[in-house]
Amino acid sequence: MARLSLLLLLVSIVSQPTLAVYQLIQDYSGDAFWQGFDFFTDPDPTDGLVQFQSLEQANATGIAGFIEGGNASFAIYMGVDTENVAPQGRASVRVSSVQSYQHALVIADIVHMPGGVCGTWPAFWMVGADWPNNGEIDVVEGVNDQPTNSMTLHTGEGAVVSNGTDFLGELITSNCDVNAPNQPTNAGCSIGDISNLTFGPEFNEAGGGVFATEWTADFIKIWFFPRGSFPDDIVSSNPDPSKNWGTPNSLFQGSFNLDDHFKNLQIVFDTTFCGQWAGAVWNTSSCASLAPTCEDYVANNPADFVDAYWAINTLQVFQDDGSGDDNATAAANPALAKRTAAGEGYGKLQSKSGKRVLPIYS
Repeated sequence: MARLSLLLLLVSIVSQPTLAVYQLIQDYSGDAFWQGFDFFTDPDPTDGLVQFQSLEQANATGIAGFIEGGNASFAIYMGVDTENVAPQGRASVRVSSVQSYQHALVIADIVHMPGGVCGTWPAFWMVGADWPNNGEIDVVEGVNDQPTNSMTLHTGEGAVVSNGTDFLGELITSNCDVNAPNQPTNAGCSIGDISNLTFGPEFNEAGGGVFATEWTADFIKIWFFPRGSFPDDIVSSNPDPSKNWGTPNSLFQGSFNLDDHFKNLQIVFDTTFCGQWAGAVWNTSSCASLAPTCEDYVANNPADFVDAYWAINTLQVFQDDGSGDDNATAAANPALAKRTAAGEGYGKLQSKSGKRVLPIYS
C-alpha cells in the first residue's frame, strides 16, 4: 500500500503542468525603442491613403520622437501629419521590431492611441515574415469611431478557435484562415472587447493602460489593465499571469497546433487611413456625415488628426526561462525605476494640447 501511495504521488507530481517563469529579454523603453525598430516605407499592403515615412523623414517632421507632457514625459511618440492637405496619402509611421520572437509575453504600457478618430486604422500587432502562413496577432486594432478594441488572429488554413467562458470579450468570428468560407475576406478569428476603456477616446481620457499578450504553444491570451489597476508583478517587471491577472480579455485556442500557424513574429505599430477596412465601412459609421468618402476626409482635413498618435511608456518582452521556479526574478531594468518613481499616476498625460515632441536625434 505504501508503495502504491508513493507511486500515485510521483505520478501526480509529474503530471502537473510546469508554470512559466518569465524573464525579461528585451526592454524597448526610451532610446532602445528606436534602436530596436525599423521604419517601413513601402506602399501600404492594406491600400490605405498613407505615406509611411522613413526614420529621417519622421524625425525631421516631428511625427516620431519622444513626447513631453505630465507623467508621460519622454514616452515614445508616433503621430501623423496634421498640417498638410494630402491627396496622395497622409504621412504616418509604421515600425517593426528588428528582433522576431517565438513564444513570448509582450507587455505594453500605452498612454495614448490614435483610435476613435474618423478615417484612421491604428494597430499594435505581431506578424511573421510569410503572411498569413506564419501568422498575425492583432493586440490592438480598430477603425474610425469604433469604441472598443478588436483582438484578432490571421492564419492560413486549419486554425479554428473555440468559444467559451474563459475570456471577457465576445467571439465574433472563429475561423482564423484569412480566406475562410462564410466570413469576410481576412476577417480571421476575432474577439471583440466589451469595454470602451480598451480603445479610442475613453482609453485616452483614462490615461490608457497595459496590454499584456501571452503566446505559448498552447494558447494566446490578451489582458488589458486600466491605469491605476496594474498587477504588482507587472509593475515590478516580474510578471506571473497565473497568479492574480484574472480572466483575460481574449483567449485563442482550439484543436489545432498553434506552432504550425505562428512562427517568429515581429512586433509592429502603425497608423494607416481608409483602405480595406476603415474605408470599406466608412458609410456604415457616423463618420460618413463628415465627407462622402473616407479618402476625401483624410486628404483634406489635416487638423482633425491631432489626436491620431501613439504614446508608449514602456514595451517589454519576456520569455519563459524553463526553470519552473516561482522565486525567479527579472533583471533590473529602467522601466521599473521609471514606474516606481512616478507612482500610480505614471504615464497619464496631463494635457494633450500642451504636448511637445522631442526628436529621436538632432
